[in-house]
Amino acid sequence: MSDIWVRWGALTKSLISTRIAVERERALWDDLEVTEKAELRLRTPVREAGLTVVDHVEALDDESTVLTATFVLSYALAEAAALNRLGIDFRAGLGVEEWGTRLLLDAGRTWSDVPEGLSGAVEVAVVRNLILHGQTEFDVQSCVRLATAGNISHAVGDPVVLDYAQVELYRGRLLDLLTVGGLGD
Repeated sequence: MSDIWVRWGALTKSLISTRIAVERERALWDDLEVTEKAELRLRTPVREAGLTVVDHVEALDDESTVLTATFVLSYALAEAAALNRLGIDFRAGLGVEEWGTRLLLDAGRTWSDVPEGLSGAVEVAVVRNLILHGQTEFDVQSCVRLATAGNISHAVGDPVVLDYAQVELYRGRLLDLLTVGGLGD
């Protein structure tokens, strides 16, 4: 099994395990009959300041950090694997339109062989870029890039949504591209 699939599997297990841990931790504090949760502080040896139970539970409810990390790392793994296969330096700054097309051509395939095709792959790349740059809405430039790829599913001002379902969808699109492009496990 190639290194990308080992790393991809580890990332998938980490996401699932983190979700289980968060749900169990949330349930623990919901079920515990502790008075003054706003005053009770939790600490770890690493960070003495700690958090109140209320702040801790609030942080558990915000899954965006874990989802963002998983999504961004998944994209990076897919892009690195494709560029490595093609012998292209990762600093070349190619978009998925370019590296995806080259990967598919190298495998004797086209975007029409990939579920959701170029349109779906570009959506993944656009959302990744928006998230990496702290944007919370689709902007004109992103919508133009999407439209150029045949994707009109987002309009300027639409919120960038990244929940478990979206991460699963976007990771699936990356897997489809890699698999059709000849990098299947």
